Amino acid sequence: LKTLKGHSGSVNSVSFSPDGKTIATASSDSTVKLWDISGKPLKTLKGHSGSVWGVSFSPDGKTIASASDDSTVKLWDISGKLLTTLKGHSGYVNSVSFSPDGKTIASASGDSTVKLWDISGKPLKTLKGHSGYVNSVSFSPDGKTIATASSDSTVKLWDISGKPLTTLKEHSSWVYSVSFSPDGKTIATASYDRTVILWDLDLNNLLASGCNWLNNYLAIHPDVLQDLKACQTPAMKKAAAPTLVTQGEELARNQDINLAIAKFHQALEWNPSLKLDPQAKAKQLADASALIEKGESRVQAGNLDGAVANFQQALQLDPSLDFKPKAKAATLLVEQGTSLVWQDKFKEALAAYTNAQQLDPKVEISADNWDTLCWHGSLQKQAADVMFACNQAVKLAPDNGSIRDSRGLARALKGDYQGAIADFEAYIAQTDDKDIKAQRQSWVKDLKAGKNPFTDDVLKKL
Repeated sequence: LKTLKGHSGSVNSVSFSPDGKTIATASSDSTVKLWDISGKPLKTLKGHSGSVWGVSFSPDGKTIASASDDSTVKLWDISGKLLTTLKGHSGYVNSVSFSPDGKTIASASGDSTVKLWDISGKPLKTLKGHSGYVNSVSFSPDGKTIATASSDSTVKLWDISGKPLTTLKEHSSWVYSVSFSPDGKTIATASYDRTVILWDLDLNNLLASGCNWLNNYLAIHPDVLQDLKACQTPAMKKAAAPTLVTQGEELARNQDINLAIAKFHQALEWNPSLKLDPQAKAKQLADASALIEKGESRVQAGNLDGAVANFQQALQLDPSLDFKPKAKAATLLVEQGTSLVWQDKFKEALAAYTNAQQLDPKVEISADNWDTLCWHGSLQKQAADVMFACNQAVKLAPDNGSIRDSRGLARALKGDYQGAIADFEAYIAQTDDKDIKAQRQSWVKDLKAGKNPFTDDVLKKL
C-alpha cells in the first residue's frame, strides 16, 4: 500500500493508534515518528539519546510510550509533546506496553528486569526472574497477566502484582517477542531459533492435558487423584480403583481393618462393577495374615505340622498368597538355620537345614549356607558335628577352592590329614593371595609330617 520513508536508521518497532488513524515508528536514529494512515509524516518525537527499540499507544490513544537504549522510557502526548521520562533501568529498554485499562506501563530491559509504572511515571514494581535480557513485554487482554520474553530462551508469566506464575520452556535460543491472542487463551512467541511457538493458556485445556499426561501415574496413585478433582473423570476413577483394592488388601494384611474397609468402599465408589464385600474381604485377609504369623511362630518352636496347617488355612482365606505351605515352612527353617550358625548353635543349625530338606526336598540351601556352617563350626572345634555340612557344600560347588578350604580345616581337625591336604592344595591352586597361599602351604607341610597345625591360638586367629 505504501512505504513510509524518513528515518535515517533501522526501524525497530511500529504501532497503530487504537483508532487506526495514526502510526508510530521507533528507530535507531533516536527518534519516534508519527504518520497518518496515508503515510504522510505528522511529527518527529526527539528526546532520546540512543536507539529507540519500542513504541506503544495507550488504550485511549492519547499517550505514546517509547523505549530506548538510553535506559529510559519516555511518555509523549499525541501532539508530540514530551510528558515525562521514566528512569530506573540500568540497561537498554527494549520494549514497552500499556495495560488494557491504561493505568499501568510495563518496560522490558537488558538489565534482566521488567518494571511496572503508573501513568504518571511512578515506579510500582520490579519483576525479577530472568537470567538474560528481557526483549519483549505484553499484557493479556484482561490485564491480569504479563508475559515477558528473554534471551535466556524462556517466556515468563506474571500476575499484575508482579508474582511469577510460570515459565514457558521450549525455545532453544533467544526469545525476541511475545503476544497474546485477543481472547487471551493463546500466547505466540518468536525466537532466534527460527520458530514461533503457540502456547495454550486455556485453563480447561491445560487441566485436560495435565490429567492426560498424568494418566498412568494417577492410576497407581489414587491418593493424588483424590486431591485432583479436575482429573476425576469416570474413566480415570475406574482405572485407579484396582490400586485402591490393592492398597486395601495390604492394609488388611497389616491388621489395619478399618482403613482397609475404607479403601475398598472408595474402590467400589469409583468402580461400582467391582465384585467386592469390603467387610468380608478385610476380615478374610486379616485372618489369613494372622494365620501366617502363627505358622511362622510354630516353625520357630519346631511344630512343623502345625505350621504347615496354618499356612494351608491362610491360603484358603487368601488364594492370592504366592507360596506352598511346606515350601514356606522349609524356607523359614533355612533362615532359622542361618541365624543359628551366627549364634554358634551348630548342631541346631544342622538340624534346621536337615528338617528343611526333609520337609521340602526342593528347598534351596546354598553351598554358601553349608560352607558357613562348616567353617564356623570347625573354628569352634565342632568339626565332627558339621562335617555333613562341609561335604554338602563341596557337593554343590566342587570347583570352589574356598569351600574346599573350609572342608580341609574340618578334615584336619578330625584327623583326616590326607583329605585335608587334598582340599588345601585345591585352594592353593586357585588363590592369588600370596600370604594365604604361604599359610596353607605351611599347613600342608605340617600335615604331611603328621603334625596338626591347628592349635587353639591358630583357630582363634582364624
